[in-house]
Amino acid sequence: MKRRILSGLLIAAMMTGTLAGCGAKDTGNGSQGTETAEGEASDINFDEDPYEVNMLIALPAASPNDSEVKRVTDKINEITLENLNMTLNLTILPFSAYLEQIQLELSSGADLDIFVAPTAYGPSWVDAGFLTDMGPLLDQYGQETLESYPSKELATAPNLNGYVYGVPVHKEISQQTSIYFRTDILDKYNIDVSNVKTIEDVDAIFDEVSAKEPDMWMVAMDNLGWPELEPMDYIGGLETYVVLDPTENSTVENVFETDVFKKWTTYAHKWFDKGWINSGAASDTESYYTYISSGQAFAFFNDSGHPLAEKDQESNCGGTDLTMVNLEESIATTATASAFCYCISSGSEDPAKAMQMLNFIETNADVMNLLNWGVEGEDYVVNSDGLLDYPEGKDASTVGYHIGAGWILPNQFVCTPWCTDGADIYEKMEEYNNNTTISQLMGFTFDPTPVQDQISAVSNVKAEYYKALVTGAVDPDEYIEKLVQEMKDAGSEEIIAEMQKQVDEFLQNKSE
Repeated sequence: MKRRILSGLLIAAMMTGTLAGCGAKDTGNGSQGTETAEGEASDINFDEDPYEVNMLIALPAASPNDSEVKRVTDKINEITLENLNMTLNLTILPFSAYLEQIQLELSSGADLDIFVAPTAYGPSWVDAGFLTDMGPLLDQYGQETLESYPSKELATAPNLNGYVYGVPVHKEISQQTSIYFRTDILDKYNIDVSNVKTIEDVDAIFDEVSAKEPDMWMVAMDNLGWPELEPMDYIGGLETYVVLDPTENSTVENVFETDVFKKWTTYAHKWFDKGWINSGAASDTESYYTYISSGQAFAFFNDSGHPLAEKDQESNCGGTDLTMVNLEESIATTATASAFCYCISSGSEDPAKAMQMLNFIETNADVMNLLNWGVEGEDYVVNSDGLLDYPEGKDASTVGYHIGAGWILPNQFVCTPWCTDGADIYEKMEEYNNNTTISQLMGFTFDPTPVQDQISAVSNVKAEYYKALVTGAVDPDEYIEKLVQEMKDAGSEEIIAEMQKQVDEFLQNKSE
């Protein structure tokens, strides 16, 4: 669901375009480097004034107040002063304020060092000169960061033609189409979903439940997306152009011309006609999660199938007990592996020190626990199993600081697990990532500049038809043809040609 929430932001981004030793040496990155006895760059000089690293994090909901953030960063700074001779000045903003604020910070050249960003914004920000190339910095000061990913290819996936503008947050790297059923309904009618593997199997379950719960919608529909029923890699962040079977194939297509989109819309239209979908789904602004928690709907589709996904979705549905069934194998693409990344602003006074701080945060459990969970004894306690829990009588709403959103922090995998997640949750997540299929286009980022006008025009056309088609409100036999032709008239084929050119160049360079 996080990818769906951000889809509007990513589309907007595409449309706007917009230590001590001997022998000091010039790093070329705003600070003086030295060599340790082991030959590693250090740059830590405890005789100089501490460098303050300005860092900005965005959250999808309300943020801790400034005094609580300062209380936590004071503890972080005790650690970073001792190890780096640096301090952290942390700002946490809700998304509602973040997008406007970060644009102002970047365009003004403000002294911002490290910040989190939707990765799709990267190309336009690189073109505008807002972001530092982190490639050389990672090689010199970020080896531990690089080693924390399954491969350097994944670590540097946020790049434009080799210009590394960020490192991905550590989370699940893949998407995996799954369906979530209300467990109470499955139990009520003794329905076994262990053999559900396909959309046809889902259709049969809906048919059974609808006969017994005629007043319940079978599916709470998402009008911002649809469940990809085959492995695919979207090109350009627009969820419009796609490479199907991207481990073997590299041909760019309009997704609305594919058989897989026709298959989904055909089923959706059938369910809509049967009354199994909210008749107002195409224009609904209510989160589909509310229809699950209220009991109005039986199931929903989502592109998350990782080990924490079921728990996450139950939380989204107000604690409703859910049963997750994966309908496809997981696949990792540039977009899924790096939906969010941490960047270094070109306004940073010392990018090398910023990289050292980011590298330290990425690999230090004490700092990451502080960022994510707050201060031990105040915001959490360690239970008898060595896991974290709220202090007695406290919860998320009454402790002063509890982000609990590791998926947007630098590296949740070094955190101590929260008690409800289980002691091995991060090992499970890393195993899940290591076993996912990787698109051959991993690391490719489309530069939209040559076809920016066509992208804007095509996006306007798509907006006229998309929600009605994906929610089943209109007949795909009639409306897909209209959509595709109007997209072609608006320049869709020019976009595909430019995408194909860039994809071919990327794969050629990759093979050399």
